[in-house]
Amino acid sequence: MNIDLVGKIYTGVMSVYFMFSGLNALMDIDSKLARIGLSAVDIDGKVAFILIYCSLMTGIGIAIAVIFYLSKSWIYSTVLAIVIIASFVCFRLIGSMLLGTVTNIQLSYIIVELIEVAVGVMLLIKSKKLQRPIA
Repeated sequence: MNIDLVGKIYTGVMSVYFMFSGLNALMDIDSKLARIGLSAVDIDGKVAFILIYCSLMTGIGIAIAVIFYLSKSWIYSTVLAIVIIASFVCFRLIGSMLLGTVTNIQLSYIIVELIEVAVGVMLLIKSKKLQRPIA
């Protein structure tokens, strides 16, 4: 198996996933808010949601793609994706602890995100490009 090819595919999938997630929510804000159990009281609430969720997710996807393009390597983009997704997991767990419960929806997100992180970490380990000789 060609790890570099799989790494590039992983990076591409993560970039597209973040961009699609952000832009998809932008297309139907009300249904996205309802799906996650939120509502906006007024137009300012919807704009805040666009800034917080849509711009963040789209920006992450673009950043992954730009870092890949500029560095000519999938390694740094993959590290970025892993860190972002791992932070999602951490804050889902923190939120669940603060609220005293974890919903089935949150649990399913945590499982999927842990798989995404595990695949990225496995690719980084197998790439051997992060191993540097000690100077």
